[in-house]
Amino acid sequence: MGLVSLCIISCKDKKEDKLIIPDDPRMDQSMQRTQEDTLAVLDMANKFLTALKENDLKGALDQLIEVDSNAVKPMSEARKRELAQSLGVFPVESYTIDEIIMFSDSDTEVRYTTKMFPDSVESKIPGTTKGALHAYRINNEWHLTILPVKFEMRDE
Repeated sequence: MGLVSLCIISCKDKKEDKLIIPDDPRMDQSMQRTQEDTLAVLDMANKFLTALKENDLKGALDQLIEVDSNAVKPMSEARKRELAQSLGVFPVESYTIDEIIMFSDSDTEVRYTTKMFPDSVESKIPGTTKGALHAYRINNEWHLTILPVKFEMRDE
């Protein structure tokens, strides 16, 4: 009985921990977001997607960078070849930018939809694809990239 009352007393005196979760845990609340930032990211995304629409794959890929240790470097030729294989397969008839999500300077996402061919009543094949570009602000300048695809393997 003495052990039970000791537990009740010690549990009663324990303060309740409160977990405070921001609206979106990825959102950096200290990041200063301005209309100029949004317009800069939107302009880069439009230029990239317009180059794809105009079948200028090289021009589109030349706009992309890689980030290494918070430093900007040109995209490697190997990475450009990899992206050219995937982006070159799907023609872009038109595109829409669906949303820009500015979580932080190193986590800004531009989600877009491309239309590959006109809609057809007879075809059951969807004529659109969705994708994402990522923007980084380094030394107060925005840069555009496409993150490598990561696959999760399941043990079966």
